[in-house]
Amino acid sequence: MNQETIKIEGMMCGHCQMTVEKAIRDVKGVQDVNVSLGDKQAEVSYNPGITDPATIRSAVVKAGYKVMD
Repeated sequence: MNQETIKIEGMMCGHCQMTVEKAIRDVKGVQDVNVSLGDKQAEVSYNPGITDPATIRSAVVKAGYKVMD
């Protein structure tokens, strides 16, 4: 299992947090996700044989949020 921290811009409320969490959880290969509204980031555990950070970041963008580098 690999870990990835993704900084996210645009989350303003609990609904935003839940939207981002759902988008990441829906990515095949993601095992666990913890989205922090206060820290504006997501901690993601994923199976590198199934998915990768670029795919996870893409899911966040498709949900309407900006990924920071």
